[in-house]
Amino acid sequence: MGDFRGMLRPLAAAALTLVLGGCATISDQLAGSEVDPAVSSTAASADSLLETVSWGELDGLVSVLVRNPTDRTLRRADAVVTLRDERGTALASTVTRPRKGGCCTVRSLRPGGTYGLYVGTVGPGAEVADVEVTYRDVSWSSAAIPEVGAEPVRIEEGPRGSVVLADVTAQDDDVPSAVVQAVVTDRDGGLVAVVSGTWTCFAAGETRRIFMQLFRRVPEGSVVESVSVHPDTTAVAPECPAGS
Repeated sequence: MGDFRGMLRPLAAAALTLVLGGCATISDQLAGSEVDPAVSSTAASADSLLETVSWGELDGLVSVLVRNPTDRTLRRADAVVTLRDERGTALASTVTRPRKGGCCTVRSLRPGGTYGLYVGTVGPGAEVADVEVTYRDVSWSSAAIPEVGAEPVRIEEGPRGSVVLADVTAQDDDVPSAVVQAVVTDRDGGLVAVVSGTWTCFAAGETRRIFMQLFRRVPEGSVVESVSVHPDTTAVAPECPAGS
């Protein structure tokens, strides 16, 4: 097997399976969510949820980019990412590894939008040949999501790894909490990594520069392909200072 770091690996939609549990809750409906009958059952076809667009590996960190192919906004879904070798043996999974920083919960994903997930491998010598993503606790939303713009600035190298700088601007509404993600690609357009984090208290009409720490160094020539912002409509709103 070769080195898959930074390679773009499209996966067939048939590789996705769906496991659901408890998505059709009263709280979801009271919050304005619409639960699709086809999705709220115990199983659904893969093409009713998300497509896996690509994945790449960087120093033991596997990033996965998924896309919402539907015409609805995905309010929330818990993703289970499993890494497999060429024999189909599971090398690592987010089921068996603690989730830190909400790495495997998809939030506020608009139609046609992409979202990044990530998981660490088992260590040196573990060659990942395939990535499988399943979903559970899925809910859809009919409520409008605040518009937030984001522009990549540059990549800097710091003492703890690469840092992506981006300018984030909330449009017409304050955004108490949002997941911001940067997609980093190599010279050939292959996925290197998804840098993700949660920021709070974006004031309407204001632009804030944020610094996104990767904790790994990206290859020379890497660029920020895109930056996306996903307002977290399910989070408890923090106490933001007046005007922010």
